[in-house]
Amino acid sequence: MDDHERYEILKKEVDSIQIQMGQEHGPWYTKPSNLISVIALLFSFGTTIVSYINSHDEDIRANHREAMALIQRVTRLPSENFELIQKYKDSGPGQSLSGMINQENILLATQAANLVKKYPDTFSSTEFFAIASALATSNIVDKVPYLFKTAIEKAETSNDYNVATRSYAYFLYSKGDYTEGRKYYEMALGVWNKFPERNMYIVNSTDLVTLMYWSQAELAAKNVKEAEKLIVQAKDKLAQLSPGPMTQSLSMQVNYTVGLIEQAKLGAPR
Repeated sequence: MDDHERYEILKKEVDSIQIQMGQEHGPWYTKPSNLISVIALLFSFGTTIVSYINSHDEDIRANHREAMALIQRVTRLPSENFELIQKYKDSGPGQSLSGMINQENILLATQAANLVKKYPDTFSSTEFFAIASALATSNIVDKVPYLFKTAIEKAETSNDYNVATRSYAYFLYSKGDYTEGRKYYEMALGVWNKFPERNMYIVNSTDLVTLMYWSQAELAAKNVKEAEKLIVQAKDKLAQLSPGPMTQSLSMQVNYTVGLIEQAKLGAPR
């Protein structure tokens, strides 16, 4: 029995009691039959409410299970696509398989987006981010701003906040919205106002990565001077890091970006 049918039954019971009370004289509560009818009605209301709550909770759980299965699948698709490209490079059938994976990504990510929007409070920042990234990768952009913004709003750690703001900023740059993109890169740099951090290595290395990615976004937009300014700031952050494997890795990434900028300044292919 669905909620509409329960409502119709209750409505008929209420109508019946109202007719019965209208036909009788004297206070309604003095008639045992009326009291019995009212008690039965209240019991029906109670069981209907409990049934509705249980049904609603199960719908939420089922919705979450379905969405999580889709999210887990779309997060595996990029690695599968990469493996196919490497295995069948310069192959027509390989390209076709890659296209099929892209279509699967669009279908599953779109379904997941609809499910998380139904009960957004039951999903985390990471889950919103995963769907936003999947749709952005396939250039299905209509739902992407909502998903990225929600991921940012729901972030509970500096890492979740930074990943979401940087990614949304880069997405905005890719669509030519540089003003809004810069706003989100600035938000990423302001992460410590929202999530204070005492470990200066974490602060400086995180800001370095943000500045480096921002520089690369400006370079892709052919704003070479802005890219150069940002990578200089990234190098300043690098100089404040203590030696170690992570610092060495970051240094290589910064130097790679510097090389791209130098090529762009010379007019060479990037």
